[in-house]
Amino acid sequence: MDFGGKPLIAHVIERLRGLATECLVIIGRNHDAENYRRVLPSDTVVIRDTVDFDGPLAGFVTALKLCKANRCFLAACDMPFIEPKIVEYLFAEGSKSSGAIPKWLDGRLEPLHAVYNCDAARDAALLVAEERVFRLVGLIDRLPRVRFVIIEEEIAPLHPTLNTFRNLNTPRELRDLERGSNP
Repeated sequence: MDFGGKPLIAHVIERLRGLATECLVIIGRNHDAENYRRVLPSDTVVIRDTVDFDGPLAGFVTALKLCKANRCFLAACDMPFIEPKIVEYLFAEGSKSSGAIPKWLDGRLEPLHAVYNCDAARDAALLVAEERVFRLVGLIDRLPRVRFVIIEEEIAPLHPTLNTFRNLNTPRELRDLERGSNP
């Protein structure tokens, strides 16, 4: 979907640029990689899922196979307001753990806006694949030491609107935003 004249994913890449040494965009097995390459910066690596299941975990498993870094930030492609200073905060908080995962006080997690230790995540991904548990929460449950970052207590003081977690899942949400709903 387009927002402000460009695809949502282009906004995400733009917001994260400069925070990482590599940017991997993992797409579904049936998606056309060329469509993504046309709208993303030329140094963005676009790869199709390489696993035999679908969903965010499939993309993450594929990315972990290719990622050269020790730690990575996993982002959804429909979060155009990701705040770089929050990503930096998560990297700092996750430096001595297997992941820094934002968590709401009501217990909900933000696994698609989180930092992971790549080795620990690869090991956990192997376990969930063997067990056929194809959810990111399943992977998180198998990480040895997770730092849960409480959103209302730790992130809100740094970014009061919490728009960094806002995703646009439907055309209606996008239209509402374009009509003037504050991001």
